[in-house]
Order: sequence, then C-alpha cells, then structure tokens
Amino acid sequence: MNVGGVNNSITVGVADKQHAALSYAAAEAVRIGCDLTVLHAYTVPPGPPTALSTAYGVDIEEAFRESGRLVLADAADYLVLEHPGLLVTGVLARGPASKALAEESALARMVVIGPDDAQPWYLRLFESRVARRLAEHSSCPVVVVPDTWDGDADSRGVTLMLDGETTAHEPLRFAFEAADRGSRRLRIIHVLEPDDGGSDSRVWREMTHLIDLWGATHPHVLVTTTVITGVADLTTIGSLEKTGLLVLGRSHESRHITALSRSLAQKVIEHASCPVAVVPPV
Repeated sequence: MNVGGVNNSITVGVADKQHAALSYAAAEAVRIGCDLTVLHAYTVPPGPPTALSTAYGVDIEEAFRESGRLVLADAADYLVLEHPGLLVTGVLARGPASKALAEESALARMVVIGPDDAQPWYLRLFESRVARRLAEHSSCPVVVVPDTWDGDADSRGVTLMLDGETTAHEPLRFAFEAADRGSRRLRIIHVLEPDDGGSDSRVWREMTHLIDLWGATHPHVLVTTTVITGVADLTTIGSLEKTGLLVLGRSHESRHITALSRSLAQKVIEHASCPVAVVPPV
C-alpha cells in the first residue's frame, strides 16, 4: 500500500535516541521489502544568527546542523547493528519537524515517530504539535511508538477501532495488511452511538461487507469482531493491553482522529501501551 504517494519508503522522524521508533520502522521496512528514511529536523532559535555567532565566536547555525548530524549518525549506527541489510537514507531538515514530516508524508507509505519526553506518550496524538499535525493532516498512515515497545509485542495481533463516521476502507486495508505481515490475528471493535435511530447499525452492516471483502483478500488473517454501544467499558479498554498495534481511522470531514470522543480515544490509547496508527481516509 502506498497511500501517500509514489515513494516506496517508510519515514521515521527522530528527535534523539528514539531506538524503539527506529526498531519499529526498520522491522516494518524489512517485512514490506522497502527502504527506510530517517529524518531529523532542527530549528535555530529566533534572533540574528550572524550577530550571535560573532558575539560568542561560534557558528550557531552550524552548531545546530552538527547536532542534527550526530542524531542521524547515532540512528545509522543503531540500524546497522539491528538490520545490516536495510537501505537507510538520512535526511537533515531545517525547520519545524511537523512541517518536514508532513511534506515527507506526501510521498512515504508510512511515517513513524517516537514519544514526546515532556508528556505521557499517549497524549502526543492530542497535545503535541508534531504528532497532532501529522495525525490530522498526513497523507499516509502515522504510527506513534512508545519507548517501551519491543518486537515481541507483534505476536499480540492488531486491533482496529471503528465508528459510524470513520471511513472504513483505508483503516481496514492497513489493519489487514499489518496483521498479515505479523501474527495474522485481527480484532475489530466497532463503537455504536446509543439512540441513533439505527443509522450506525446500517453503517456497521456495510462495514461487515467490507470486512468480508478484505478477509477474502487476506484469507490467513483470523478476524474477530466486537460491537459495543456508547462508551467502551473498562473490560473492553483493558483488553487492548494485549494488542500489538492499535489502528484508528481519521474522520474524512473533520480530519480528527476517529469520531470517537477525545476522552475515550485518549483512554483507549493509554491502556493500549502499544504503537498506535492513525490512518487517513484516502
């Protein structure tokens, strides 16, 4: 799948030593059989760099570039040890990381990012400018990987959460392909709004048709489905701790991360404690 554009590579954005994100992106690149692009973006503090460089006897611009080169060098060294045969390209971009990664998403098949050390990782999709911008505007799937991720979690399978307003086609495609590359187990949870006059139920019937179509395309994937009404209970949310990847769709109209409420989405991601993929509708 290449939702974003014509480039066959996966892009991983790194701020520093985010080895879990690197490992996840590299493992996916190996499974898919594509290249990996490692991107680091740096910004120079506001002010006249020339005057600062003269005053302190240091090339401020070059200092930031060198710091970025060191980050990319560390990533390259790590990936050579983990995946020696993988073709890796390093990209050093000047400017906001959100802008650089959004531009990459127009060509990449997937963008992977690590957590934000300043806040709980699962809030990054809602409060970090980088992750939120990517999740809402990326042209390809965006995966946020917690620092605690390890490859063994892949055996736990894939969980896809859908609702009545999320366009299901691309999230289903992504989830089925991810499951087929890994444990071949996919759990689909559909959240129905209470007292909706039956419209959500009709949407679910249409989704089951799509699920059957994708199931026929990926016959080795074992699919289980769960339909819940209203707010997911703690048992349902708690069970997500056993998933290896959580997939959420993005609303076509609002560009928000699913039509699930912010509080429910945050609670689900918090309990998942696994990589979370946000998939655009097209």
